[in-house]
Amino acid sequence: MKAGTGWLSVAERGSLLGMYFIVGCYRVFGRRVCSYLIVPVVGYFFVTGGRARRASRQYLQRLHRWSGRHGNGGAARAPGLLASFRHFHQFALNIIDRASFFVGDTADFAAVVHGREHLERLARAGRGALVLSAHLGSFDALRLVADEGGVPLNVAMFLRNARMINAVFTRLNPSRPLRIIDLERAAPRSVFDIRACIQRGEFVGMLGDRVGIGDDARISWVPFLGERAAIPHGPFLLASVLKCPVLLMIGLRVDHATYEVFVEVLAEQIMLPAMDRGGALDALARDYVGRLEHYCLRAPYQWFNFYEFWDDLSPSAT
Repeated sequence: MKAGTGWLSVAERGSLLGMYFIVGCYRVFGRRVCSYLIVPVVGYFFVTGGRARRASRQYLQRLHRWSGRHGNGGAARAPGLLASFRHFHQFALNIIDRASFFVGDTADFAAVVHGREHLERLARAGRGALVLSAHLGSFDALRLVADEGGVPLNVAMFLRNARMINAVFTRLNPSRPLRIIDLERAAPRSVFDIRACIQRGEFVGMLGDRVGIGDDARISWVPFLGERAAIPHGPFLLASVLKCPVLLMIGLRVDHATYEVFVEVLAEQIMLPAMDRGGALDALARDYVGRLEHYCLRAPYQWFNFYEFWDDLSPSAT
């Protein structure tokens, strides 16, 4: 398998019937009760999902070792199966919350936004921006914050491994569909769509922690939690072409009613030098990963990459 593309072989597990059952429980009993009812379902996927279970445990153990080496304390014992189960359960809670966001049942949610001034400054100027995030926390919480600020947040993503769950959520509220730009279409069309959004003063969100289809040669190998990982160049190259600001946004679940959203400026504009383009891309990838490490420590069970993220392949030339 090519560098950093392990997620492409991870098919969606479960069925539409099971997903509708979860959503039905949510609608009848509400989010808090559903968070308990979901435990047996989580147990099923935990027991039968050996590959995801191993990936979860390896991630938690890497985070534990890295935290200890960097003087951040943490638990004395290395995380085991119970910690992995908690990791799975956090992912299920994320899905339940996502149902709330899609049906518009957000009155009980409070979003504590750190760095809101960056969003307000761009909105006042009518400037679009590329919003870089990760499979860490909830992207839907970011959409909620952007909508409250009056700026649409479009999502540029690969739909291949999320068609089932996106179909379910779209049917929950057809009047509020996701604004999706599918990156599996011909690349020039996707870029034109993204550029049009930016020119209208909108935000375009991308998750920068997975290597996309055909992008395995355009990566930086950077240390992440102490071991080498592949980070794609795509978002940084796109921002350099569009000459737009790049924001980092991470939305972390605090409890059943509260999210913390963190907004940072990664770059006002990315300009890649002709002489050391690769070095500049490596530096951007290291900055991005450094912030991911920070937020993984803050919410260790909200990293939702349930596959082997770290590769043992030889690093490719930048």
